[in-house]
Parts: sequence; C-alpha cells; structure tokens
Amino acid sequence: MMNKEYNPKSLLFKIAILSISIDATVAGVISGAIPLLADSFKSYPTYVVESVPTIPNLTILIFVVLSSFFTKILGYKKTVLTGLLLSFISGVAPFFLHNLYLILLMRALFGAGVGMINPLSYSIISYFYEGDIRAKMYGLISTVSNFASVMLTILAGVLLQYSWRFSFLTYFILLIVFVLVLFLVPDFEINSNSEKDQEDKKRALQNIKLIDRKVLVYGFCMFILFSVFMTINIKLGLLVTGKGYGDATQVSFLLSLSNLTGIFIVIIFGVVYKYLKNILFPIALLVMGITYFLIANSNSIILTGVLIVIIAAAFSFLSTFIFLRVSELAPKSMNNFVSSMMLVAINLGAFLCPYFMQGISSLSGNNTPQSALIICGIIVLMLLVGYVLSSLFIRNKNI
Repeated sequence: MMNKEYNPKSLLFKIAILSISIDATVAGVISGAIPLLADSFKSYPTYVVESVPTIPNLTILIFVVLSSFFTKILGYKKTVLTGLLLSFISGVAPFFLHNLYLILLMRALFGAGVGMINPLSYSIISYFYEGDIRAKMYGLISTVSNFASVMLTILAGVLLQYSWRFSFLTYFILLIVFVLVLFLVPDFEINSNSEKDQEDKKRALQNIKLIDRKVLVYGFCMFILFSVFMTINIKLGLLVTGKGYGDATQVSFLLSLSNLTGIFIVIIFGVVYKYLKNILFPIALLVMGITYFLIANSNSIILTGVLIVIIAAAFSFLSTFIFLRVSELAPKSMNNFVSSMMLVAINLGAFLCPYFMQGISSLSGNNTPQSALIICGIIVLMLLVGYVLSSLFIRNKNI
C-alpha cells in the first residue's frame, strides 16, 4: 500500500511520475556530436563512430524483456531507480573516456538502463491514477518526453561548441529524475499473477494465430522506416559540416526540429487521418522519399531546416499510421503483443542503421553522406511502389 504522505494529486508528484519517461527518449540527443567524434576518432571506421547514438537500441530491446525479471526481484521503485542511476552514470561517462570502444560500452549500458524502465512508465501511471486523470497522464507522457528530447538536443548542441565530450553532460537531467523518484514516489507492487491476468495471458497466446499477416508487413515497414530515418540523425552532421554550410551546434538545432515536429504531428494526426484515411500512407511515403533527395542536394542551413521539418512530419505520420493500423488489424487481446512487435522493429531498425547503410554503401562503392541519403530516398520510394502494387492486387482489402 502507498504511504499516506505521498499525494498523487500534487503537481510535484505528477512531475516525478512523468519525468521517468524522459529516460526513454534521450538516447539520441548527442547525435549532433558525430562530426566531432569522427574527427577525434579518425582511425575508426565511420559506421563504428555512427553507432554511438544507435547502440543503446540493442540493449534497450534486451532489457525491455528482462524488465519484469528485475521488478520481481527489486520491486517497481527500485527497478526504476536502478535504471535511472545506470543511465545517468553510463550517459555521463563518455565525458571522461578516451577510447571509442569504452564509450560504446557505456552507451550499451545506457540502453540497458532505459530498457529496464521503458515498460514501466505506463504501468506506474496505471497504479496511481484511474479514469480521466489516467488518460490525461498517458497523453502527457509523449508530450513531456518529446519536449525534453527537444530541449536536451538543443542543450547538447550548445555544449558542442566546447567539445563533443560536453554534450554528454546533458544526461545530468537523469540525476534530477532519480532524486525526484527517490523522494517523491513510494515503493509499490502491481499484482500480475492474479487468475484473471494468467487467463488473459493464456488467451493472448492462443490468439497469436489470429493476427493478420499484414501486421508483419507493417512491422517490416516500421523496421525499414526507422533505419532510414535514423540515417538523418547520423549522417546530417557529416553532410552539413562536410559541405561547409553549418557546424555541429546548428546540426543539433536542426535535429531538435525533428522532435518538435513529431509533437505537433501527434496533435493533428487525428484530424488529418479523418480526411485522408488510408491514402495518408502513400502520400507520406512519397513526401519522405523525395525529401531525402532534396536534403542530399541542399547547400543552405535554412533550406535543410525546412526539409528536416518536412521529412520529420512525413515520418511521424507514417509511424503513427502504422501503430493505428496494427491496432485495428490485431484482436484487442493482442494489442499489447503487436505493439511490442512494433517496438522491436523500431529498436532493431535504429540499432542496425549504421551497419545497414555501411553494407549498402559498400555495395554501391560510395560512402558519402549524400549517397547514403539518396539511397534512403530510393528505399522509401521502393516501399511506396510495393504499397501501390499490393493495393492493386488486393483490391478487396485495406493493406
């Protein structure tokens, strides 16, 4: 039971609960540091340097699965505190390190901390709140985490004026979150072993065979889309600084526009979808694909900023659309399962992005940032062609 000294209705308590979600969105705030990292670690392959912002996604996947194991042993509050402390220490550690592989190890540990917490953000809110307040808090999770990501990306960009090392100091925000949770949130237990929960799990496993195959197709699309979208994060700095029309700080600002755009699209998605319905998907693919070519050929920081907003908007429409469609295609009892499938696709796509692009670049014989973005544009347009052809062959179903 919760101690009476804790007041879930207080603003400070709500801030503590919502701040937990920040941990899950800040892994990539140091993406703007890639050009400076590449300059400091010239003896390492570029794709290894580009793994610095993406490698947490691999350990996030692993520790999301292990999260329930930790909660059984430590309890929910201690699991959150352990994840936050691990993320904070490993997040700030690269400031003190001079070996790239040690930095990558710290980044992997950072992802482990995030993965421990990731599944708990909504569970904690469900424990403390009900009804309309719970729904409002659910909505605020995305807003708070995305806004924090925007502000921290900008802060990282400012710190890049001193050194790439200073950008990692942005993770001190996690120490603040740790203190808030430590002193404001009580320990608690969520009973997941009731007969009803066990019966629901059994029924869900039986319903896996009922999942529409199109869910797998959308999962593949999500994997590809996150792979190509993460290419913007890891190649934009090299593109802009390589062409000489911007620096690492400006790149961080451009990347923050991506998160800011995502917040806006989530707000207007319902209205846009109401009018465009399923045609929204091919339109967004077309816009996204073309924008890659335009970014690759841009020579202006202002034009690139506008194009980043456009491509982030298209991507946000696509990812939100996919989550909506798979929730419609899957049985209600399987919604959590298919959402987990999408999260696996997202994290795998983000993690494999540098290696995926390196493989394609090696085959094409061109390893420049421009060629990587052009390849991404081609891949997205290929998805569009595949979607159109599928729609023509399966006219009696909505894919």
